[in-house]
Amino acid sequence: MEPLSNVLQSLKMLDDNTVEVLYRENARVNLEEIKTLMDKMYEFTENKRLKRLIVITKNATMDMKARHFLQEENMSRKNTIIAEAVVVTSLTQKMTTNFYLKFIKDLYPCRFFTDVEKAREWLSAYE
Repeated sequence: MEPLSNVLQSLKMLDDNTVEVLYRENARVNLEEIKTLMDKMYEFTENKRLKRLIVITKNATMDMKARHFLQEENMSRKNTIIAEAVVVTSLTQKMTTNFYLKFIKDLYPCRFFTDVEKAREWLSAYE
């Protein structure tokens, strides 16, 4: 599949209520790119209440402004997120994701993984 943007490799439905967001390798996500990505996701999913599988690929990073925006966005849309699994590939991504999850842990179930299949399995427990 051709990349959807500079940072987004693919956006697809895994089932009726689970969306997968796959970042491109080496993506450098800034504020404008995360806004565009979120808009594409909301349009693609028609703002339905869904589970999210976020796959952060090798060497992908997100700057501080983008992370802050994402946090605020997910807080404001907490009622549209059933659960969220974030797959990471590096220690830096793990640390950044762990920090992010601390802010949203009381809003909806969320967890990070290093294995996509385990993340999918965890998400399948939520309706």
